[in-house]
Amino acid sequence: MKILDDISLDIPEDLGEEFLKKLMGGNINDTLLKMLDDLRGACISNIKPVICYDIFEITKIKDIKVYFSSGDIFEGPNISKILEGSKKAAIFILTLGGKYEDFINSKKDDGDYLSTIVLDAISTNLLTILGKYTNDLLRKIGISQKGWGSTCSYSPGQYKWTIEEQSKIFSMIDAQKIGVSLTDSSLMVPFFSASGVYGFGPKDEIDKTRVACDLCPREDCIGRR
Repeated sequence: MKILDDISLDIPEDLGEEFLKKLMGGNINDTLLKMLDDLRGACISNIKPVICYDIFEITKIKDIKVYFSSGDIFEGPNISKILEGSKKAAIFILTLGGKYEDFINSKKDDGDYLSTIVLDAISTNLLTILGKYTNDLLRKIGISQKGWGSTCSYSPGQYKWTIEEQSKIFSMIDAQKIGVSLTDSSLMVPFFSASGVYGFGPKDEIDKTRVACDLCPREDCIGRR
């Protein structure tokens, strides 16, 4: 397992603005924009992004099950579709860190509803940026042979891959080493964390789904791409 903790993210000056517009139905007023400006810097200063990952060999995919050489098995109609044709998979867990969660919780304890909305927009954007960083890194590492390509990523809790499958990722990746744990209800702690899998294999064999959103019917999802 590899751990990356010296991460420099490319954070835009308008961090959170696009996601805040989505949360507010397309419009944000001057009050919200000022709150966004006031909170943005503090949020950035409190993140400590960390990624852990490992590469696993896929031995076979049968029906809705994905079998790994490690003995682990993923199960679900969409994860088996995404990984169809892949020879290897990169499994990852990422987090903005416990310090960031403590900071966000301290702000939300003030009970300011508008601040909570703004903080959610900033946090969603930061997770998306860290996710893209992870995407670029793992695709570069995973495409190890000429003619290979990468699938899109997929995560437990996304359409038709149950959140309970999260425990399988945590059995394959020792997330405790980066301070991430799993609750009995399969939620990650710190909350501002994410996990998932990419498949790698010959370009003419791997699944061509562009992004996980293409498989999901939720048209109004804030994370839709």
